[in-house]
Amino acid sequence: MPTSNSKLLIKDPFIMNEDTVNEAVWNFIKAAGFHCPNFLTGNKTGVDVEGEKDGHKIYIESKGSHANNHALDTVFDSGQIKTHTYMQIGKLMEYQTLGKENALYVMANPDIPRIRNRVDKVKKSINFAGFIRFWVQQDGSVEVDYPVQAEKVLLEVGLIQK
Repeated sequence: MPTSNSKLLIKDPFIMNEDTVNEAVWNFIKAAGFHCPNFLTGNKTGVDVEGEKDGHKIYIESKGSHANNHALDTVFDSGQIKTHTYMQIGKLMEYQTLGKENALYVMANPDIPRIRNRVDKVKKSINFAGFIRFWVQQDGSVEVDYPVQAEKVLLEVGLIQK
């Protein structure tokens, strides 16, 4: 059930909905030279953000820390965050089953400790699957966390720098 951020023992440092996450990662990959259709907004179904560059396809599954229609102080509780994390992983696995061999699969979330801690609990498995993490900062910038096997391609397409 949604809860009030102000009532959390350790408050989220900021609140960000899925549409804002989508916009931030869309801007991030476009700045790296990816050709991208518009990102999804609202309750539309499909790949949240996708793009292509130099023969590399990217599929991004995003979540926020609160729903697009929540009050400003309302956030997802820990149970919802857990469910959303596993839904992201499941969606990326579906895309991976249907996608190209050289595609990139990304989980995008606001960089909030409760979400990062949940993702870290399955980080070894996520890395084994080759899934990349985009952590959206409060200012809209993106931090990239990735498995070692993705580094070469991420460098090639300009999503990370050495």
